Amino acid sequence: MQIILLQDIKGIGKKFDVKEIKDGYARNFLLPRGLIKIADEKSTKELEIKKASHVKREEKLKALLESAAKDLSERKFVFSLNVGKKGETFGSITKEDIKERICSKIDQLNSREKEIEIKIEKPLKTLGEHQIEINLGKGVKSQIKIKIEPLS
Repeated sequence: MQIILLQDIKGIGKKFDVKEIKDGYARNFLLPRGLIKIADEKSTKELEIKKASHVKREEKLKALLESAAKDLSERKFVFSLNVGKKGETFGSITKEDIKERICSKIDQLNSREKEIEIKIEKPLKTLGEHQIEINLGKGVKSQIKIKIEPLS
């Protein structure tokens, strides 16, 4: 049976792919869950229209993310930590702190906050500047500068 995937299905294919699968699997499992549509002439034409609009939307989103990545790489994010008499820091800067600050600076990223990936091994605890890689999704990556200074 020829079907159109309405979302990514592991082991079968990606959203909008046209695939040939066994009738029983399609009728008894995929179709009742709304994961597929049976491929006929009408649904194939609809698929082409949806696929074109989806591709346009993805390209627009990627361009927006690239512009945000460029903007982020030109900024420096400053955080403050309490510091003891001997120079030891109290507290740390976590991935969530960084993500929140990034999203507050770039309006377009607020709706994509869950997809932003901050690449640090452990929370930052040392004063000074740090270079951190972030992944905004859709293959768009950027380097950002974070400065940690003592709280006055």
